[in-house]
Amino acid sequence: MTFELVAKDLAGRVGKLYTKSGVVETPALFPVVDPRKQELPLDVIRRYFGQVMTNSYFVYKLAGGEAVDVKRVLGWDGVVMTDSGAYQIMRYGSIEVDPDEILLYQAGIGSDIGVILDLPFDYEEPYESALLKVEETIRRAKRAATMLERLDMLVVGPIQGGLHLDLLTRSAREISKLGFHIFAIGSPTTLLEEYKFDLLLEAVLHVKANIVREAPLHLFGAGHPLILPFAVALGVDLFDSASYVLYARDGRIMLRDRTLRLDDAKTDYLPCSTKLCYTPVKELREMTREERTQLIAEHNLAVLREELLEVKQRIHEGTLWEYLEIKARAHPSLYRFLKGLAKFRKLIEEYDPETHPKPHGLFFYQDTADSRPEPLRHWTRMANLYTPSRTAVVIRVDEKPYSRNWEYRYVKRLTGGRAHVLFYDPVFGIVPEEVAEVYPLSQNEAEGEGEAARAHAYEWLSQYDLVLTYNVDLPIIGKRVVKLRTLDEVSLYI
Repeated sequence: MTFELVAKDLAGRVGKLYTKSGVVETPALFPVVDPRKQELPLDVIRRYFGQVMTNSYFVYKLAGGEAVDVKRVLGWDGVVMTDSGAYQIMRYGSIEVDPDEILLYQAGIGSDIGVILDLPFDYEEPYESALLKVEETIRRAKRAATMLERLDMLVVGPIQGGLHLDLLTRSAREISKLGFHIFAIGSPTTLLEEYKFDLLLEAVLHVKANIVREAPLHLFGAGHPLILPFAVALGVDLFDSASYVLYARDGRIMLRDRTLRLDDAKTDYLPCSTKLCYTPVKELREMTREERTQLIAEHNLAVLREELLEVKQRIHEGTLWEYLEIKARAHPSLYRFLKGLAKFRKLIEEYDPETHPKPHGLFFYQDTADSRPEPLRHWTRMANLYTPSRTAVVIRVDEKPYSRNWEYRYVKRLTGGRAHVLFYDPVFGIVPEEVAEVYPLSQNEAEGEGEAARAHAYEWLSQYDLVLTYNVDLPIIGKRVVKLRTLDEVSLYI
């Protein structure tokens, strides 16, 4: 077994990825280190992460093609993942190595996780050339799949397609058939640099919908606290990035909800709690570039680790969605994505666990309520409910749980069981009395009313011959609907 699940929320997972050198708890980030020159000492990285990623093509060039011990080269005793040099192909057009050769080389230098040599491209790639690169990547993946049994490492199958969703879907379906231990989404770097998070996350969803459910999923090049929780919520388990040091070179300081340039710091101390943040800004600016880069890079690693720990805790609690609500306010593209997630809620609902060890009350915001998976789950279950009467009484009450309200008890006495009593909930729509106390139908608070809830109410109530409503306005076209002024009027119709 390569991957073991520990906890789930939405499509996010806390898991254990087993490698020959140890276990990686997911979601996990692999800080990228350069074997030629590492600006931040490896013992500093080890304080925050137990795994790193390096470029096997750089090792190959340094060693003249000889199989050296990659961990000895790096001075690292934890888990090592190696890339194949594909990123250099995207940046420079080609590299001087054969796909089979570099895959075997990664196993030969002791990699715990290796990546096949695919053909990546950024999101602006024209369709025709993107198609050729996707087909070539699939061809190489099929070739690599025949070698898996003789490689003493886990192997990653990259999925390409950019924003061409049909190519992305084809690549995901074909690559996921081949038996790779891990799947990966390629080439998001440009989208991340331009903060087009919504486009990237939609691509993640298309991949997730078309790969085998159990396999761990890697997102190449993603290393900012803003994107991590959203990607995890959609099913991404692994990340790699050199952002911690690339940002540091430019004096960019990662915070949990944004990036702050040192030149733009207006106070004498930074709004954080690492070693960097206890150093006066004036002193930071007076340091040598090398000293400052190391200090900021370590801070960035600490913030990335803190973000992943927060996400793991949220998954265990079952509050990952609530965390996304908070993070979405940090950037318009994240907020736009969360609002538009409703079109993918069926996929999210399929992954989201129905219960958690410690259920908690839910809070629904009006603009994102339709995107959450819980209402869809309720409507799906309602399709199998038996309707005991041709007459319905729909009441709206504020106090929860619904079935313990005096209005409900009074209506039950007036109807004597001759009508189906329903509650109207602004998020879940119609809640039949039989399930009113089932979690989370009475264990939530809502701000405003969801459009999908009202639409579902219309659909559900259309099966009754007579609908009596109290404290709720739900016109049903083509049906007899009576809006009651008082509950006593129920007895006039029953």
